[in-house]
Parts: sequence; C-alpha cells; structure tokens
Amino acid sequence: MKLETVEQRHKFIDDMVKKAFAFEESLIHDPEHGDDWAGAMSTVENLVTIEEFIRTEQIFLDTFGAMEEIRTHDDSGKEIALNIVNDSLLEFIDTILLRRVEFAHDRLDDWDFVTEGGVKFKKSFCRKLNTLIKTYQDIYDL
Repeated sequence: MKLETVEQRHKFIDDMVKKAFAFEESLIHDPEHGDDWAGAMSTVENLVTIEEFIRTEQIFLDTFGAMEEIRTHDDSGKEIALNIVNDSLLEFIDTILLRRVEFAHDRLDDWDFVTEGGVKFKKSFCRKLNTLIKTYQDIYDL
C-alpha cells in the first residue's frame, strides 16, 4: 500500500486498528493468553491515538491549502502566515505524531507475546509501524 497521501496513511492505520482489535477480541475469553490480550489492547490504544494524530495532520494540510487560496493585497503577510502553519505542521509531525508511532512500535516490540498468533501479530505490526515511521521521515524530511 502506498502511503504518500494523508488519506492513504489514514486508511493504513485504520486497517491496522481493525486488525489489532479483531486480534484482541479473539483473545478476550482466553485467560491463558492474558498477556497477549493485554499487548493487543495496548497496541489498539496506541493505534487509535495515532489515527487521531493523522486526522490532525489532515487539518494542518487543509488549513494550509485554504490559506494558499486566499487572495490578498499583502503577499508577504500571507507568506508569513503560511510559514507559521507549515512550521507548526513540521513540529507537530516531528515531536508528536512521529514520536507516538515510535512509542507504539517500541512498546509492541518490547511486549512478550507467547502465542504463535501473538508473535505473528507483533512481527507484522512492528514492520508496518516501521514503514509508517520511514514514510513520515521521508515525506517531511526528518
């Protein structure tokens, strides 16, 4: 899946949330695999937060786009305002969104899943989170 647009990244993380939730639900009534259930639950919580941050990224981009369309007599003032929004977006991506994706990855990577399904879940989702981290670093030149 391509992750070049916010919409693609949103769909990517939304699909991850659905799959992680389904995995969590599959373990909810299995007391022997409570650790795997807790790891999946933690992952779902982190992914939901990331999904909300991607929505915020979209708000920044929509705001920037709307501001670009404004006709003004003072192009320098418009440029200053656009730079403020762009700089704020970059700061948000670097210090909030990307850090949360890294946190989610590290938390998942450190979790000791015991079931075969849990180990596969961990491996697959760590790989996907790494892809998302790399995508953000590339897109925003971080």
